[in-house]
Amino acid sequence: MDINTSQVTDEINMAIGRAVSHLIAAGKRVEKNSILEQLIQFEKEAVDGNRQVYATAIHLVLASSTEGIN
Repeated sequence: MDINTSQVTDEINMAIGRAVSHLIAAGKRVEKNSILEQLIQFEKEAVDGNRQVYATAIHLVLASSTEGIN
């Protein structure tokens, strides 16, 4: 894994973490659908290359197994 790939992976993980943190702070349940909704909202608000980070995070959450996530 090169530095760019590692950096992109870190950005995607941070985007998902930000969505989860936002849900927790708002007292909402952390479920797959709520994570997706939050990521979609962040994607709409994002500028420049961050939109792609959120789009990729959304794709990864959609493709993930529901095991461990409601």
